[in-house]
Amino acid sequence: MALEYSPIVLDSINHENFPKVELFVKLDGKYTLYKPENTKLTIHNIERLRENGTEFVYINGKDAEEVQEHVEKRLDDSRAVNILSQYSKNLICCQMIIKCIDDVFRKHNQAAPFAKCRTLLNKISFQFGDRSELIKLFAKLEDNFDKYLINHSAQTTILTTFLCDRLFNVGKDDLVSVGVGAMLHDIGMLSVSGDITNKVDVLSEDEYYRVKLHPKYGVDLLRNVGVKNSIVHDITLAHHERYDGSGYPKALVGPDIPRYAMLVSICDIYCALTMNRPYKAASTPAEAVRTLKSERRLFAPEILDGFLGFMEDASHEEPAAEEKKAPGPAQSLDMSEIRELRRQMRNPNVDRNKLVRMHSIITDNINNSFGEERMALTELRTEVKNLLKSLFAEGAERQ
Repeated sequence: MALEYSPIVLDSINHENFPKVELFVKLDGKYTLYKPENTKLTIHNIERLRENGTEFVYINGKDAEEVQEHVEKRLDDSRAVNILSQYSKNLICCQMIIKCIDDVFRKHNQAAPFAKCRTLLNKISFQFGDRSELIKLFAKLEDNFDKYLINHSAQTTILTTFLCDRLFNVGKDDLVSVGVGAMLHDIGMLSVSGDITNKVDVLSEDEYYRVKLHPKYGVDLLRNVGVKNSIVHDITLAHHERYDGSGYPKALVGPDIPRYAMLVSICDIYCALTMNRPYKAASTPAEAVRTLKSERRLFAPEILDGFLGFMEDASHEEPAAEEKKAPGPAQSLDMSEIRELRRQMRNPNVDRNKLVRMHSIITDNINNSFGEERMALTELRTEVKNLLKSLFAEGAERQ
């Protein structure tokens, strides 16, 4: 069985009391032993790694708990904190959040990992001078942490807690609750079968229906392990609600949606769009911002504007040509384009090959759409599928 390697931020290591575990470096995609288990790590080892531009070293997954304790003590050391850059502090905090979320997902029937989320968020915070610092950090996480759902949940947590502190006048306790909610917002996906969560193709209508149950599954799971915080429950249950009532599971409208859940939903979508997924390449930060702006009616205006106030790059204009790409697999269809497809489809002289191409376009766009567009595309795909079945059946009868 292949070893599982866990990345460790080099700056999170104190050579004086680093645990006696094997340490690896990654060279040309391969893990190479750098320090054997019983060899002491020295300041010269650390300095040499820094001189070579190393930001991450790696450990065996079995040693993760022991090393995590070491990293937490490192952040508690005021002397160490004073010499670390803000970028290094942010990166170390990210590493701790990812480990904490990973523990919750692996031990979701135990209360302790859930409690650890609150303990951790009480002692860490993130600071970004501008959007470029956050974007750089997220890129670094995706390059080094390869579990999509864990990494996505961590990025959503970081962006949510930073913006919540920036936008709302909330106390520390509520801010921590919002962070815990963001960490756990997708915990219900554990109750969705792996053949759906790992699927690289577009989801069928039935599969999408089952995915839409994950907010309810998530709240049930939280109750089972004794998590009772109302903010955490609100975020878990309502992070797919949309301001115009097109969301799920309750189709809440406008101010009926808890504001913290609305903030998480915006950050959730941005982080999902800017990460590579099996069925879709990542959007650039600018493209993700444009997508959210184009779906403005789905979000509370003041919260979306607060998000855009930080994440929108106003320093330069995007090329006009990029704004008007033809509809295709990498871009959502808007409602006017969907209506035009439906009009073409209902033409009594419609060409079968054109219908097949239409079905392909719709299928490619469903996973890149939200709210009303997604619902309309799903309905339209069903109509196209049924029409194709009838056309092929007619052709078979004639033969």
